[in-house]
Amino acid sequence: MFTIGTSYLFAGSLNQNYKCGEKVPVLRLFSSEDTITTQPAVEIKNTNQDAGFIIPRQFEDNNIDFQVNTDIRYFSFRHFVKNESRNLFFQAWMKEKELKNLSSTTDSLRRVYANALSDQKDVIAAQILKNEARSIALNAEIPTLYDQARTMENQYWQSATAEKITGFKEKIKAYKDSISLKDKSHSEQTMKNKQAIPDTIIYYESKPTPAEIKTEESVGIVYKILIGSYKSKVPDSAAKLIKKLSVLRKVENYKDEKGVTIYTTGNLNKYDEAVILHNQVKQEGIKNASIVAYQNGKKITLVDAKKLNKE
Repeated sequence: MFTIGTSYLFAGSLNQNYKCGEKVPVLRLFSSEDTITTQPAVEIKNTNQDAGFIIPRQFEDNNIDFQVNTDIRYFSFRHFVKNESRNLFFQAWMKEKELKNLSSTTDSLRRVYANALSDQKDVIAAQILKNEARSIALNAEIPTLYDQARTMENQYWQSATAEKITGFKEKIKAYKDSISLKDKSHSEQTMKNKQAIPDTIIYYESKPTPAEIKTEESVGIVYKILIGSYKSKVPDSAAKLIKKLSVLRKVENYKDEKGVTIYTTGNLNKYDEAVILHNQVKQEGIKNASIVAYQNGKKITLVDAKKLNKE
């Protein structure tokens, strides 16, 4: 166990694969104080696609949202027609949960890394890189599993009769209505609880009503640090720098309308903050880094961004 100030890092491994009869990986999560906590393992039985797959009891009542085609949409595991496609969907669904937890864990590890002693950083960095590799693998596996499940279910519905499709749509409508009724009942009960008169009198300080509070409409300006942009494969030298930087910071990438892969880090609302991060990133090895601005996800010029942001 590493002790870093008031934060604690418990050494442990994350099983990356699970098969029939095995348990879902134990995901170690950080709390807001960067302390890893452990979620209980989830038993998955009969995940062999050729065997009779059964959704684990603790998940069977979970709501989902799975668009099979333009006419058919599932909101429950019970809506699947084929057991094999239900299995594939469930595997993707669980991997998506793992990816979300892994991302949270990795972000916390980066915060721990920043305050760690020099002799501890190598161990933490190795775990961060391991998590990043697992995240990349999950991002590749999840869409494939979802597509396989969708293809299987769609094959069934393509050959189904109009009567069967209509009957299923009615079943889905009834299911959605029951969910809406349940949500409405829950909301009404919550409101009743809030409106209940307490037995004691509590005095509150006077606060301005919502009408008195003046707020400016957000222009949605975000500054990021551009690490690099590549039309084809990332050069080895650049890949090493990006990998090194990802140990310290969260690196994001996306493809623009021209098919160019853009790598960025940071998510800042003020230009002055972006300048500070820009200098830090350059010191960390990305000499050609630059500041870029986005408005509601669309890239704009720095001049326009600063004007809109009144900077």
